[in-house]
Amino acid sequence: MGVKAVLVSHSHWDREWYREFQQFRAHLVDLVDFVLDRCAADPGYCFLLDGQSIVLEDYLEIRPEREAELAAVVQGGRVSIGPWYVQPDSLLPSGEAHVRNLLLGRSVGERIGPVSRMGYTPDSFGHPAHFPALFSGFGISHFIYWRGHGDEYDDLPAEYVWRAPDGSEVLACNLAKGYFNAGTSPGCDLEGAADRIAQLAKELAARGESGAVLLLNGIDHAFPEARTAELAEAVASRTGFAVERGLLDDFVAALQERERPVFEGELVGGRIAPLLPGVWSTRTWIKLDNRHCEAELERHAEPWVALSEALGGRPEHAALDQAWKLLLQNQAHDSICGCSRDAVHEQMRFRFDQSYGLARETGRRALEDLAGHGLDRTHPWEDGAELAVWNPNPSLQTGVVRFSLDPHPYSVPALNPVDAIHPWILQDLAGWGFSVDGEPARLVPSAENGRVTLIPGRVGWDVEFVAADVPAFGWKRVRLERSAKPIPDTTQEVAVGEAIEAEGVRVQLLEDGCFDLEIGGARFPGLGELEDVGDRGDTYDFDEVASGPVRVQSVRALHRAHAAGLHQVEIERDLQLPARLEADRETRSAEMVTTRMQMTLRWARGVPRLDLEIRVEDPAEDHRLRVLFPVATGEAPARAATTFGIAERTPGARDSSRWIHPAPATFDHQGWIEAGGLTVVAPGLCEGEIIARETGQAIAVTLLRCVGHLSRHDLRTRRGPAGPGTETPGAQCSEPLEARISLFAGFDLARAAAVEGELRAVPAGAAPRIAEGQSLLALAPAGLVLSALKPAQDGDGLVLRLQNPGDEAREARIELGFPVREAHACRLDEQADPDAGPVALESAGRVLRVSVPARALCSLRLC
Repeated sequence: MGVKAVLVSHSHWDREWYREFQQFRAHLVDLVDFVLDRCAADPGYCFLLDGQSIVLEDYLEIRPEREAELAAVVQGGRVSIGPWYVQPDSLLPSGEAHVRNLLLGRSVGERIGPVSRMGYTPDSFGHPAHFPALFSGFGISHFIYWRGHGDEYDDLPAEYVWRAPDGSEVLACNLAKGYFNAGTSPGCDLEGAADRIAQLAKELAARGESGAVLLLNGIDHAFPEARTAELAEAVASRTGFAVERGLLDDFVAALQERERPVFEGELVGGRIAPLLPGVWSTRTWIKLDNRHCEAELERHAEPWVALSEALGGRPEHAALDQAWKLLLQNQAHDSICGCSRDAVHEQMRFRFDQSYGLARETGRRALEDLAGHGLDRTHPWEDGAELAVWNPNPSLQTGVVRFSLDPHPYSVPALNPVDAIHPWILQDLAGWGFSVDGEPARLVPSAENGRVTLIPGRVGWDVEFVAADVPAFGWKRVRLERSAKPIPDTTQEVAVGEAIEAEGVRVQLLEDGCFDLEIGGARFPGLGELEDVGDRGDTYDFDEVASGPVRVQSVRALHRAHAAGLHQVEIERDLQLPARLEADRETRSAEMVTTRMQMTLRWARGVPRLDLEIRVEDPAEDHRLRVLFPVATGEAPARAATTFGIAERTPGARDSSRWIHPAPATFDHQGWIEAGGLTVVAPGLCEGEIIARETGQAIAVTLLRCVGHLSRHDLRTRRGPAGPGTETPGAQCSEPLEARISLFAGFDLARAAAVEGELRAVPAGAAPRIAEGQSLLALAPAGLVLSALKPAQDGDGLVLRLQNPGDEAREARIELGFPVREAHACRLDEQADPDAGPVALESAGRVLRVSVPARALCSLRLC
């Protein structure tokens, strides 16, 4: 049989990158106008709208009068939309964020016409091993991509079977010559372009074994080629191939059936295309804000809304969708990766703030509904209050609760001005303290900006206490009462070598500001070590400049303890770091600046972990700063969280002698790293490394990577540029960085998840929807992870998703605090899954039993 080539017109559309969104959107409007006009003039013209549905919203906001024309060409199979809402980075967003991306991509697209079932991801910087499971869960059978291959590239044809750890498969189609392999520019010499494309088509056909070649006529933000009919004819005459214009579906349909090799594993190599792994640590604030929003949506807003609705509460689907849309817009790969011009990333701050605020308030509204508040949601007008402490985890939890003394409304009409102000606001002037269930509570100043205060310059206040044994997805009533005066922390300076021992934790301060830790029956010496090296790279790639050891100028430490069972050791280190690179970009400057590193170690009674609150004020430029946690070499290899799974991680870089882009020693992770019996939970600090040492290993977590250019031409770790050479002073990250890391002994997935599933308190109303102490959802056994609990996308019931990262199937037992009529397995797109195993519904609809296969997800729809 002869070769069939499909010429697909497209433009890879980064919504924002080296230009701001509105600048690029102006060009998008012109582009889609042209496509609609061309479709009307040329019956054979087709166009791929880059696999994302958000371009429909962006275009129709400016051209609403052309919606019917756009819908007609989509419904007529002339223009392809989706399946993504926005083209994401594949590695940095959470797995659940990818699911929401595809859900919203489908729902937004289907308002116009049918959404593509092609997993088109042309330019993301590597892909996780579980992507086949993600795509299979949406009925997507083909994955079309460019970057990510390592040495396996040499043993695979252009089309092969990519198998996920759970056994899910997609047919992977590698774009060996990029998503721009048949690109042209308007007005170019068409004959010369045909010569080049014909030669490339022959090379692709020689590598492929399926009798079909995909020719992509477009590149980043390119205006469409009008002469595609002539181009197809010219390429056909030079190759002898049957060349037709079409879409990705036409290429897939042309692939010949045959036995294909299977590949298993992640695609994070640089064999044929740059991987650009420096983006894992560029502009760390973006990754931290992203994870903050993901956690608020996935761990708080969605579950509480779903449970509130199940018990008769008000629907909040629109609020959740809007919060996700705002967040997903920031997960476009050039946005979340931090590799755009400064103005682009400054505009991202608004989306993060709006997404988080909407998620937080939606979750709070659901909690207050569950706690028995009416629509007014008024805080009790009294000194104290009955509080409902809620646990967003599927197992019993003890944790620290911080309740805001921020009542709504704060003022009402009254004859006496004092009576017009809520008592919680007055406490600042009166100097009251508070107790919880008769035990002292800690009064702490709020870090939240804009809190209601009576006097300018004053801060708002929070009450902090430990709540013990709060039921799984349930609540516990506590009584907040005013006391005559606050009980202060006991405070003492900590000298080098001195140890603080309390609540089963022992911390000993070392001379350089590091600390020894004893927790959970294990000892870990020398934690919190700092490593700083020069970086001559750019926003895409780290490029090391040799440096000496970190010079610690001074160390100060303070221990604060409170009768509520709360402890913290505040360690402040002033570091002397080179100010920048020298002009030769090969050495660091002799000029030094002071970088201040504040690390607050917090722990509480009954909570078996140590939390590190980190603040870095860093005026230095052109460098990478990491915090290290030395451990002994364990019997088991180091592990890290990945998208819907766990991966083993080893010290050092892979052999990349044949790659065009050297392999990094670092890796991305999805929230935690474990080695040598120590688990380091670092949500949003996405870059880690396992460092081999004579005495064992060290877990390295990148805090900052500071560079000054979007892309450079002179790197040793990459050939040529990855984008324009725009200066990016914002990527030097001069603003203070605040992050949180948690440590505990051993390996416990539920404990790692609970770091982001903190307890929340709201006032308890008169008629809560469930009784105190009742659990709405409890999951066993402990080796299973609750990945999602959310309202169904179509509004009918709720969706519960479990993850089994283990190597053996496990039977899940789910106890519910409300009856369900029906429970069945569903795919990730929330459609019924006929191939899944049975779901047993017992105890009058309050107990579910289901087998979760090894290394797999199991989604259930409950009605």
